[in-house]
Amino acid sequence: MAQGAGAPSWLMDTDHSMSTENKPENADALLAEIHREFRDGLPARIEKLRSSLQRLDQGHDAEAAETFYRTAHSLKGTAPAFGAHALLEPATILSDLGRGWFEDGAVGPGELTGAWAALEQLSEAVDRFIAEAEGDS
Repeated sequence: MAQGAGAPSWLMDTDHSMSTENKPENADALLAEIHREFRDGLPARIEKLRSSLQRLDQGHDAEAAETFYRTAHSLKGTAPAFGAHALLEPATILSDLGRGWFEDGAVGPGELTGAWAALEQLSEAVDRFIAEAEGDS
């Protein structure tokens, strides 16, 4: 499937070259609402990662590993689309760790320490992103 297949053409107009005649009147408001929903959902994602990591700290837990991986991977994929580039590196680290835990069924020595550090880095980046986004509102 082509990138953006099924999405309205005005939404995929990343270089803003499209004539505004095809853009819905409320497009800016719709995009602002999508951005707001992403921003407002970040603290819950951090908490989900933290909770899953706490469970994994107690011993391997397949459900926690899957939740951790899917949450980190989703954040890694969506953050750049919302201009949250500072989230990408720690989310990628967490996603990669989580994928291994989910696929291999085990947590390697020292990986939890790295995961906690990356989660702290991600949490701080999220706080900065939210503060900047709220300052722009």
